[in-house]
Amino acid sequence: MSESVSQTGDINPDDTIKILVASDIHLGYNEKDPIRGDDSFIAFEEVLQHALENEVDALLLGGDLFHVANPSTNTLDRCFRLLKTYTLGDKPIRLEFLSDQNDNFLESLSHTVNYEDPNMNIAIPVFSIHGNHDDSGGAGRVSSMNLLSTNGYVNYFGKWTDLSKIDIRPILLRKGETKLALYGLSYMSDARLCRLLDDAKVFIEKPDEPGFFSIMVLHQNRAERGPKNYLPESSLPQFLDLIIWGHEHDCRIEPEENSAKKFYVSQPGSTVATSLSEGEAIQKCCGLLSIHKGLFRMDPIPLKSVRPFVFESVDLATVQEELALDEGDVQQRVQDFATERIEAMIERAKTKLTGYARQPKLPLIRLRLGLTEVEQQFNAIRFGFRYHGRVANPQDMVIFKKKPKVKVKDELGNALDKAALQEAYRNQREQRAQRAEEIVDRYFREADVMNQLEVLSPRSMTELCRRMVDYEDDDAPEKIIKFYEDKALSFLRSQSQDNTSEEGICEALAGFHAADPDIHDKVLSMLDARSNRQDATDPLQRFRDLDDD
Repeated sequence: MSESVSQTGDINPDDTIKILVASDIHLGYNEKDPIRGDDSFIAFEEVLQHALENEVDALLLGGDLFHVANPSTNTLDRCFRLLKTYTLGDKPIRLEFLSDQNDNFLESLSHTVNYEDPNMNIAIPVFSIHGNHDDSGGAGRVSSMNLLSTNGYVNYFGKWTDLSKIDIRPILLRKGETKLALYGLSYMSDARLCRLLDDAKVFIEKPDEPGFFSIMVLHQNRAERGPKNYLPESSLPQFLDLIIWGHEHDCRIEPEENSAKKFYVSQPGSTVATSLSEGEAIQKCCGLLSIHKGLFRMDPIPLKSVRPFVFESVDLATVQEELALDEGDVQQRVQDFATERIEAMIERAKTKLTGYARQPKLPLIRLRLGLTEVEQQFNAIRFGFRYHGRVANPQDMVIFKKKPKVKVKDELGNALDKAALQEAYRNQREQRAQRAEEIVDRYFREADVMNQLEVLSPRSMTELCRRMVDYEDDDAPEKIIKFYEDKALSFLRSQSQDNTSEEGICEALAGFHAADPDIHDKVLSMLDARSNRQDATDPLQRFRDLDDD
């Protein structure tokens, strides 16, 4: 699809669907930081302002509206206030809903799009999938996205409900002579999604009627981050016209054509920097998507409310002679060099001030220094003290990266060194791709008898890691340990033998798990707050079983 909506003014606006596109808002990120705590909310408000000013027909979000699945009441309140301020009103909605809303909004309270709910007064409908940060984490759990859906602020779609296969049915909309098929795929692990695709268990339904412009919004790794740890573009169907790709934070919102499948991919990126990486320093944008029949255009809208961020990476090997790093006080010379670079970066950050009234003024600065010798490294935290009040992140302004030395003896040796480095890199990528719970599970499976757990279950330890890593559930460890503590004490009290001595307690605990083989399922029931669950097969266990296939 090489054509786009014309700028000549001969396109009838009554036949043009206008959608504001954004992704990875991360509301509540760093909310307790007195300097950066408001950044995510300020940027989201600007996105909503652009939607209002451009009189869009809808706002489309690519996941991770929230930074955690169960945000603080402060974050929820601020989100509700913003959505109520900017998306409610008397403006008529020009989008006619054509598909079966019971299929599109399975878990919503009214099973209908919010602007057709007689109890809501919607001026700008918001459509959103969930990302890895605001994923509810399994059947029966309530996340922030569920709350927004229940309250009618957001049309939450694209949530898969069957872990053995995925059926994606589009939301069908029409405005005048333009018809839109909107597909959503909320986040799931890339490895699982790749397996389902390989097994032909992902079904994407095409509309029976021709003439629909097809958009899919998803939230997966786009860049390769290890074996099956990303979603290849080539695995998506060719009949799609445009992919809105969430999860990746570097902004590539200008549509890029996939030469093999002939669809376009637009990657909005995040609206707030959640890591001080090079990709986060790219100008952040939302986009105004205009669709007229089979044509489209994406107009990037640079966000003026984003905190200035300057990233720079310097390999000290390139300045070794200039700084005379082979003699004298090498550490001090590197520190002086860092001071010079930081001052220049602060000056560059001033050029990123837009004049937007609410734009944070203190910049984010990240200088990455590639070391050739460990003696070049200085105390970065102490170095940052002098920049308090001048930058937003003085404590982690400078980071060091130790670069491996490659010895080249001859042509054969050079080839061997390169092969060894490539192998090491592949191993490193695979290790990074391993999830924390997989490492814990493997440790206890391979550990000797002396290192096995007596009270806690290895499966529960795996669950503990999963909830902390995937959902930032810091309460999970305390809940799980307290649960096992209570069960173990109750078990000991029920035993007839003497278990007051250490030896007696150890002997009694040897039969703890045998006496209650379903204890792990009870842990999951406790965590999910579903004590009256009827289904004996826990969906979270099925979730893990698929990963183990």
